[in-house]
Amino acid sequence: MFFRPIPAILSSLLVLSAVSCVSTNEVSSLGERSFPVSSKPSLDSPSHFICWNVHKAGDEEFTREVKSMLASIPKEDGVILCMQEVRSTTYDLIKGLHREKVFGHYASSWRRPFSGLSTGVLTIGNQPLPASEAVSIRAPHRELYVASPKVSLRTGMPLADGRTLEIINCHGLNFVPKSVFPKQLDRIFAELRDPDSPAIVCGDFNVWSGERLRILNEKAREAGLAEAKTRNPGTSPAPKWLRGLKRFNGFDPGIPLDRIYTRGIDVLDCRSEGSSQSSDHLPLLLRFKVMDAL
Repeated sequence: MFFRPIPAILSSLLVLSAVSCVSTNEVSSLGERSFPVSSKPSLDSPSHFICWNVHKAGDEEFTREVKSMLASIPKEDGVILCMQEVRSTTYDLIKGLHREKVFGHYASSWRRPFSGLSTGVLTIGNQPLPASEAVSIRAPHRELYVASPKVSLRTGMPLADGRTLEIINCHGLNFVPKSVFPKQLDRIFAELRDPDSPAIVCGDFNVWSGERLRILNEKAREAGLAEAKTRNPGTSPAPKWLRGLKRFNGFDPGIPLDRIYTRGIDVLDCRSEGSSQSSDHLPLLLRFKVMDAL
């Protein structure tokens, strides 16, 4: 008799914990807030773009891997990092790893009850990302309706020719009805303010089925973006034993979850890092130049 209520109590506590993971739509700005005009990147200079679901950045190998990636980038190149599933403390771990100061923004997705620590997405770089261009994009529903919410982050980088490179760092919803995923993508692509501006939309889209990937590609095309094809694409980080789900919900572990879409961008190279000890996702590295205005 005494033990019978325990499963119900545990279930109630899990639901209470999930429901209490509430955060605002505020964006935290990191580093310097203002930049000299001379800091605006030239169209003649290539930049590097790193997109990575860092899986809470809780592994001691994380800072070593970030430092190694940054060290491989020519010092004259700009660097932008778009990371998903970061902790609110991740910026402090990596802000000193680059040879220059880094600036950017953090948008929290959810906050642990009582601890004050949160998880979300982080966009930082050694180039200007002013606070006026930073917007949090909350998903229309939580996963499983009561579990963790998801958030994406829009930022903008002023260019030397007066235009703005629009950047959206995305984390796609899992475990929602088929009608919800397109609604999240609609919110994300609607934040591209200027249809003629250069843009990069990237992240962990959780496109674990052919149907979800088709929807993502369709929404990207409607916004005038094309995928930057990686020369060594990774696969879904889901364990192999989940292959059986393909019979029920179209799950395909061969489909990469992490992707980069661009508009008005000259893609010089796009590759996936071959291994990572700190995350179950592999970083995507894009080397690019912004095209001249038409």
